[in-house]
Amino acid sequence: MPTTTPETARLFRCRLEELGPLNDMVQAMFTTNQADFSKASPDYDDKDYLKGWQAHQETFAELVPTGVRRASDKDVTKTMAQVAKGLRDPLNFLDLRLTRAAKKGGLTASAADFGLGKVRSEITTRDMEGLDSALGHLLQLVQAPANLAALTAQGHKADDTQAFADARQQLSSFNTAQNTNQNTALELTDENTKAGNALWEYITDVLGTGNLMYKETNPKKAKTFSMATLLKRIRRENGGGEKAE
Repeated sequence: MPTTTPETARLFRCRLEELGPLNDMVQAMFTTNQADFSKASPDYDDKDYLKGWQAHQETFAELVPTGVRRASDKDVTKTMAQVAKGLRDPLNFLDLRLTRAAKKGGLTASAADFGLGKVRSEITTRDMEGLDSALGHLLQLVQAPANLAALTAQGHKADDTQAFADARQQLSSFNTAQNTNQNTALELTDENTKAGNALWEYITDVLGTGNLMYKETNPKKAKTFSMATLLKRIRRENGGGEKAE
């Protein structure tokens, strides 16, 4: 059983799920320039150096698969855009029907109390939890017998109600998938902290040597051996922010 509370101090200064892609980049840079590294130190020419590095890489990959990552801003935006598209007509029609039903006095609450404005606001701000809550409140009122009868009289159909239920299910599926992927693999256990630290040692060693090695002779190349540059590239490709956790 994995240790759920890490006893080992975390040395790596990036997100856990970024270590795999970062390591792949740095290891590729090392193998491409190994002849130059060997001139800097015979340690880099030792077969055991790369062999040991790759062994640590395999251990880490078993604990934190490369494809696992947190939901990025891009993921959230995409899901919320899909939800918003599916709700566009149902929201507009429900707005019209609520207004007309309210005039006839058939509702148990005012049209405003149904919270259509709240639903639209949460879509705009991309607040998934807020939208889930707002849709839950809306469905509860819409499905109340008296309200449903009043809305049905104005043309509301079962499919219209289902559109809101489907939106909630889409949000739930997104969050469940994210949690399933993250809970184990992205938890800082003692095992993956140790594995991450081992990779970090190789990564910082190679980046530090590469930067110094090319600093005077090839400044442009030296800049490619920059932790900040590589992490920025990874986060840009994943559609997330640039702040480490």
